[in-house]
Amino acid sequence: MTRLLKSSFLWQFAGGFVLGAVGLFTLVPATDPVTGAPVEQVR
Repeated sequence: MTRLLKSSFLWQFAGGFVLGAVGLFTLVPATDPVTGAPVEQVR
């Protein structure tokens, strides 16, 4: 088990996973939650 924790492959995988998660939350624009059916706006 200690050999697995010291392997560089595990740390590269974990680092890539963290970078992907951070990129997913920062680069994807926040969308407004859908509150109901779309309503046509009257001008």
